[in-house]
Parts: sequence; structure tokens; C-alpha cells
Amino acid sequence: PRFKVDGGSRGENLALQNIQARLRMVVAFMLAQLLLWVRGQEGFLLVLGSANVDEGLRGYLTKYDCSSADINPIGGISKTDIRAFLQWGAVHLS
Repeated sequence: PRFKVDGGSRGENLALQNIQARLRMVVAFMLAQLLLWVRGQEGFLLVLGSANVDEGLRGYLTKYDCSSADINPIGGISKTDIRAFLQWGAVHLS
């Protein structure tokens, strides 16, 4: 399969993008499990997701990507509200 910019079809392009999103979560969960082991500590770490409410409502998400994280702190916030907060924070929290 090839990305669309390399001459691939829409289906190939979508499949490759979905693989990238899923691999990010696999790597995130692997690192969360191994980090404490590397440090010689017991316990577990949670994986944070970055999906927002707009993605969920529109169905614009990849199964088993950031929508499958342990915690999704911005999962109930729209992109518009996130941008507004970040702009406010840049001014007032600097």
C-alpha cells in the first residue's frame, strides 16, 4: 500500500493513516508498562488520550487510536473551546 501522495488509492491512504494512529497507541501503552520496570519501580501508568468531543460526535476517529486511552482529559471539550482556552492561557498564564 502507498499513501495518496505516492500514487496510492484513497483506501490505501486511509489504511496507512489508521495504522499510524494505532501504532502510536500501541507504543504509548508499551512505554507506560515498561517505564516503571526500567526504573525498578512497581505499579502502572495510565495512557492519556487526545481525542475531543467533536471527533467522537462526527465519528472522525480510528478504532483503537487515542480514543482507546485510559484517560481522555479533553474528551468532553470541543475544538473551539480548547482553542479559546489555549489563547486565553497564552495571555493570562504566561
